[in-house]
Amino acid sequence: MQFLQTYKFFRNLILSLVALSVIGFFFSYKILEIPGGLTPDEASFGYNAVLLAETLHDQNKRFLPFFVLSSDGVDWRQPVTQYYLTAIFKIFGSSVFLLRFSSVIITLISTILVFFLAKLLLGKYAAFLASFLFLTTPLIMIQSHMGLDNIMPIPFVLLWMISLLQFQKKLNLKYLLLAGVFLGIGFYSYKGARAMVLVWFLLTVLYLKFAFNNSLKDFLKRVVIFVFGIFPFFAIVPILEIKYAGAILGGTHPSFDSVYAFLYPYFSSFDPTFLFIKGDDLPIHSTGVHGMMLLASSPLFFIGCYQAIKKKNFWLFILAVFFLAPLLYGLIGSVHRASRLMAIVPLYALLATLGGDFLWRSKIKNFIKGKIIFLVIIILIFINYFDFVNYYWFTYPKFTHQSENTLKVFKAYRALAEQAKLKGLTPYLDTVVQDGDSGLFFEVIYFDQPIGRWMSKKDVLPTGSILLTPRREIPGLEKANIDIPFRHLQIYQ
Repeated sequence: MQFLQTYKFFRNLILSLVALSVIGFFFSYKILEIPGGLTPDEASFGYNAVLLAETLHDQNKRFLPFFVLSSDGVDWRQPVTQYYLTAIFKIFGSSVFLLRFSSVIITLISTILVFFLAKLLLGKYAAFLASFLFLTTPLIMIQSHMGLDNIMPIPFVLLWMISLLQFQKKLNLKYLLLAGVFLGIGFYSYKGARAMVLVWFLLTVLYLKFAFNNSLKDFLKRVVIFVFGIFPFFAIVPILEIKYAGAILGGTHPSFDSVYAFLYPYFSSFDPTFLFIKGDDLPIHSTGVHGMMLLASSPLFFIGCYQAIKKKNFWLFILAVFFLAPLLYGLIGSVHRASRLMAIVPLYALLATLGGDFLWRSKIKNFIKGKIIFLVIIILIFINYFDFVNYYWFTYPKFTHQSENTLKVFKAYRALAEQAKLKGLTPYLDTVVQDGDSGLFFEVIYFDQPIGRWMSKKDVLPTGSILLTPRREIPGLEKANIDIPFRHLQIYQ
């Protein structure tokens, strides 16, 4: 019996690792090509992650800051993502691939958590369905291809919900403490999650009140334990606002102009054309022809919402968490920004799974009918998702490619470093090159020291130099026979 249990454990472990490897490979396909260039936020995260990993100081010379100020002095990098990337670069070395693959890792972790939560709620087979629905959400693929913090709240939301469900099952107060801690960390995972966390905090208190037949004393004790877990994350806000002015609100200016102005952004978050057809208003976060969720999965979702109302208890809590999440977005006027709603994607997958589970477990007289409907929907989901990835991989890049901001430019910096080392030359960068934070990130990856800048009308290029420039020909310099995208290497011996 012991041998059989050990065998099953290692078999399941190996199968899980193989499955995660396949998923990781699938989501990293064309990850350095789509989208074509690094966003300023990606570049800033990567640049500061390298600096912190190597020197413990950010680009502003601050020692292990809680928030990192962007190059333009306007925005702040969130600490969870910033130090997550710093840890990855410290352990595995810095690279452009790892900057983006870091989001694939979050996707894999989130998939495991979705599976675990769905298994607790509906069983093993439903857990596979939940993982499938989560992974086939277009927004997951899109955000997995960017080294940003939009995707970062997802694991903490799932850990918060798992902790609450475990408390409901075991009534062990440590799970309430953990729920508070995970929700508190989520507060600093992404600035767009701040408004959601405040709503979810209140929903948790209401859940502890109405989901249990407990006395006032028990209710207050449970709330105190939960608050004890999350309190430190809220208590430091005044201190952080003094040292990092504007970091908590992230440059937004919440305002309440009218009830209509407040409710419009909230209701827009559930606009069916936005959810299932168009997606995010920013092309970098959407194909423009596919919603943040798959259209084919919508029947399962709507059935799941109805079933959640009927089942009540934790499912009703999940439904409330999903639909009330963007309530406070009305204060900042966030309309049709799918990238800011990443945290509700796993909740969508869970509710859709509940719908699928209901169809599969229909009553005896509808046994065949329910299964047939379920299988037809799954087939449509496969077709819908294939259409999405085919468009995303092969058509979408044509509309978003920007040669002046292409990610391929990192190969030019890499070639400059390789040729300078190989030929014993001093590297220089033409001041005509304006790669912004992307250039700074590429530079710290491939060079131990800052490389020199050369201005053609002012500076004399020293003998024994190699110059990275967009110019094909420069009098007096010899062009290196190296094929690199959008740049040229010129040598002065």
